[in-house]
Amino acid sequence: MAILNWFSPFTGRVSVFRTLLAHGRTAMLALSTAERGCLPLLLLIAAYLYPGLIGHDPWKQDETYIFGIVHHMLESGDWTVPTMAGDAFMEKPPLYYWIAAIFAQLLSPWLALHDGARLATGLLMTITCIASAWTARQWWGPGYGRYAVLSLLGCLGLLLHAHMMLTDVPLLTGFAIATAGFVHVERNMWRAAALMGTGVGLAFMAKGVFGLGVFGVTVLALPLLFANWRSQSYLRTLQWALLFAAPWLLIWPVCLYLRSPDLFMEWFWLNNVGRYFGFAVAQLGAPHTPGFWATTLPWFAFPAMPLALLTIWQKRRSSLMTPALQVCGLVFGVSLFVLWRAASARDNYALPLLLPLAIMAAPAARHISAGWNRSWDWSARLLFGAAALLIWLIWGAMIVRGAPPEWLFLLKYLPRDFAPSFSLAQTTLALVVTLAALYALPRLATLEARGLVSWVGGTALCWMLMSNLLLPWVDHAKSYRSVFSSMQSALPGNFDCMASKDLGESERAMLGYFAGITTYRQENFPDVDCDLLLVNGLQNQQPQHLHDENWRLLWDGARPGDSRERLWLFAAKKMHVGWIDGHVHKQRGIN
Repeated sequence: MAILNWFSPFTGRVSVFRTLLAHGRTAMLALSTAERGCLPLLLLIAAYLYPGLIGHDPWKQDETYIFGIVHHMLESGDWTVPTMAGDAFMEKPPLYYWIAAIFAQLLSPWLALHDGARLATGLLMTITCIASAWTARQWWGPGYGRYAVLSLLGCLGLLLHAHMMLTDVPLLTGFAIATAGFVHVERNMWRAAALMGTGVGLAFMAKGVFGLGVFGVTVLALPLLFANWRSQSYLRTLQWALLFAAPWLLIWPVCLYLRSPDLFMEWFWLNNVGRYFGFAVAQLGAPHTPGFWATTLPWFAFPAMPLALLTIWQKRRSSLMTPALQVCGLVFGVSLFVLWRAASARDNYALPLLLPLAIMAAPAARHISAGWNRSWDWSARLLFGAAALLIWLIWGAMIVRGAPPEWLFLLKYLPRDFAPSFSLAQTTLALVVTLAALYALPRLATLEARGLVSWVGGTALCWMLMSNLLLPWVDHAKSYRSVFSSMQSALPGNFDCMASKDLGESERAMLGYFAGITTYRQENFPDVDCDLLLVNGLQNQQPQHLHDENWRLLWDGARPGDSRERLWLFAAKKMHVGWIDGHVHKQRGIN
């Protein structure tokens, strides 16, 4: 049980866990008031983390290609080269794909493969919360772990990403574990080395050299800037940490190089070095627009960033001597500098920034002034109360009408052609959660961080309501299932092969998953002569094949919620002309 002492985040003792498991209801009566107070917090964290992980298909942008790789691993057994729709996909190392594939396989008797795979995110976020809570408690003292976790979960930018298949999630987990390795280096060198090395290794296997570079600069800068890190024990810790990190840093890259030196260089040179310096952005996408982080971070990292700044201000006289601020400040600063200078930028790249901010935010979150606390509490109640009421109203209108409400602000993003169905289990759960939130409201006034708890609780409530009441509608808009089901009905009984033009990663991955079809991309196989051609383009720019005498349109369609992109399926005139004419007339309802 010693390992549990490392990660008991809320009380510093494992008695609460051991007693609950061993004695059941009797244990509840034996728990201290402080220990019983942890249970609502754990329920709040669970209500945030786990709803929405199952019950919907893979969504564009990241989930589709990530699950395409996971699906290929399960189908082929090749766990070395990430492959999606027949093409090697070397953007990231395969750690997340491995974990997701294991979950998908283990849970396949009960869950769809994509739902099982997505539960990997739930596991990784749980580990992240445990590690960040333990780190904050060790650095700031008993009771601070919960405020680090709440500051992390309260961040607006985390909400959607923490419930998706996303390689940045294990990167965040790696940052959390590696940061924990800087705790009490003098007191427990082996634990520090194991956590530091393992965390850096996880970060490397999640997204490449970014995490390795950030912590490499951090471990070198600490003794240069702060005297308390200039010790033999710190040096020995780094040596052992390198040993713990070595398997993560070497095994997969070496296996990849032995398999294909070209793919190794594509991963290392193009997707790591090239994305940073910019010479691969034209090929790989995600350009860094001017001012991106200046406009993204303020909302993405709220409320952790202002709370972290408040902590630094409150401890301004001793901040240079505080290990938590030294380490977290460097990790945040180095990470932000790398992201700011990189040629590629997306908001999910900022997930690792939330970890050091949340740990630094814990003291300010706990000791925020009564006036600010009260104002934040009531602001959160009004904001999320209104949002929760709106979700219930939208759901109620759908159930009564049997169709989505004709509200323009909704129909701008979600389709009209959705047929809602009533689920007693989901409705009951949503009602229970809503009543629990109402029950908790008058009890928040006694909490030290009532504003932060209201904020996280309101976020969790709205996310849970959306996941139970509105998720089917959102999934109908974002899923490719209906698109490729419709396309399959238009396919001839026999065809040699299907080519594709400008077909994106998401479309290729989901075509393989839902229809079992891998296309010959004209960009890679220009000389392959297929009798079907699938073209991906914009709704307002029809493909030239519509006017090509060698092709005949069989089908066209798009995701119900996608007003920008569209797919067109063409059949070559070399196919049986009579079959094509008859099938096209049938598709268009012509007799």
